[in-house]
Amino acid sequence: MARYLKLEVLRVLRNARFLIFTIGFPLGFYLLFVSMYGGAGRVGGLPMDAYFLVSMASFGTLGAALNSAGTRLAIERAGGWTRQLRVTPLSAGRYVATKGLSAMLSAVPGLALVALTAGLLDHLALPFGTWARILAVAWLGALPFATLGILLGYLFDSESAQSGVMVTYFGLSILGGLWIPFQMLPSVLQDIGRALPSYYLVHLGWGTLAGAPPSLRDIGVLAAYAAAFAVLAMWRFRRDEHREYA
Repeated sequence: MARYLKLEVLRVLRNARFLIFTIGFPLGFYLLFVSMYGGAGRVGGLPMDAYFLVSMASFGTLGAALNSAGTRLAIERAGGWTRQLRVTPLSAGRYVATKGLSAMLSAVPGLALVALTAGLLDHLALPFGTWARILAVAWLGALPFATLGILLGYLFDSESAQSGVMVTYFGLSILGGLWIPFQMLPSVLQDIGRALPSYYLVHLGWGTLAGAPPSLRDIGVLAAYAAAFAVLAMWRFRRDEHREYA
C-alpha cells in the first residue's frame, strides 16, 4: 500500500495539466480577487486578503482532490490499470484509502504556494499558529472531496470525466462561497450552498481565521460526506469488479 501511494503521488505531481489546475488556478484567483477588492476592506468581519486566503486555499484543496482522483481514475479504468490492480492483494478499502490519501497529499504544493504568496507578496501578517491552523483545516478538509473524486472516476468514463469533474469543481466552488463572498450570493443560492461540503470546508477555515474554536457542526458534516462518498466509491469498485470477473 505504501509503495502504491508513493507511485500515485509521483504520477500526479509529474502531470503538468494537473499542476496548472491545482496550483495555477488558486494562486491566480487569489491575486485577482485581492487586486479587485483591495487588501484594506473587510468581509464577514474578516480582512479581505485573509478572507480570500482561506477561500483560495479551500479552492485549491478541492481542485487537487477532485482532479487527482476523478479524472485520472477514469483514464486508468479505460487503460486497464485498475484491472491489473485487482489481481493484487489490494482490497477495495485499501484502494479507496490510497487514492484518497494520494489526492490529499497532492493538495500540499498548492496550499503552500498560496500561503507563501499571501505572506511574501501580499504581506499578509498572521500569527504562526493561525497560519498553521488554516492550512491544516484546508488540508484535512480535502478528505470528502478526495472520496468524491474517486466516486466521479467510477461514474464517468474517460471521455466525459474531465467535463464532469470540472462542472463539479466550479459548481461546488461558486455555490459554496469560495469565489464570491457567501453573504453576497442570492438567498436561494445561499440555501443551496449550505447543503454542500464546500461551504462547510471554507466556513471552518473562516472560523479558524477569526480565532473561533473548531465548529463541530462543520467537522461533522464534512466527515459524514467523506464517509458517504467512500462507501459509494467502494460499492462502485466492487460493482466494476463483479462486472469484469463474474
